[in-house]
Amino acid sequence: MPSTPTFIQLMISVMPIDWTQYSLAELRRHSTTVFRQGGGSRPDVMLIEINGEKAVLKDQSGADRVFAALIGPILNWRETSALRKLTASDAVPNLLAVPNKRAFLMSYHESRQITKLVDQAIDWKDFFDLLEKRIREIHKLGIAHNDLRNPTNTLVTPQGQPVLVDLVAYFSRGARWNFVKHWLFNKFCQVDLSAITKMKMRFAPELVTEQDVHPEAIAGRSGMAARSVGQWIRKISKSLLTSRKTREKD
Repeated sequence: MPSTPTFIQLMISVMPIDWTQYSLAELRRHSTTVFRQGGGSRPDVMLIEINGEKAVLKDQSGADRVFAALIGPILNWRETSALRKLTASDAVPNLLAVPNKRAFLMSYHESRQITKLVDQAIDWKDFFDLLEKRIREIHKLGIAHNDLRNPTNTLVTPQGQPVLVDLVAYFSRGARWNFVKHWLFNKFCQVDLSAITKMKMRFAPELVTEQDVHPEAIAGRSGMAARSVGQWIRKISKSLLTSRKTREKD
């Protein structure tokens, strides 16, 4: 006959996991699904499952060696900094642990990229209303996402709830006296909002209004130009620090 679980075993089974107690190697050993294979400038992104609890590991060491060594810690620091600042928001995953300077663990949300909702019925009006609410929520907390015009950074749960991911390009509001940074922050917030229009035009064009027709007009030329500078810097980094073979895969 199977032995009866002890009181301590029962307590352990119901206690939430302290993810900070696990090393990166231990977390990777508990990987059950690879969401994205690393390479080039891309990190490994995988589902970790321990005692029935799930989390998502993003590990920059999966990128090309030089990129992972030089840029990986910077990207990891930036994204974990953003998640810490957004702890009070439901718009993004929760930061659970930072096992080393190139990896972090965040809460798992059953969801799919908005571009892959082939068989999921969505009330697009409700979805975009909630998406705008959540984007404005992170803006109030001092963070502009700055990469939402890439639709793969917007996930959708089975209940039609938006989840914003990949905050490595974020821009923060800064101190009150820093007028230049405040001006840039407002521009990047407008770029975030223009992403809603872009997604409407792709997934629910019937919801687009006259004010929505030209997304660039929402952010202005300066806002779109600032975003383009950031994209250019990322392309240069990828070109210099990753192999040609992996760049072609990216």
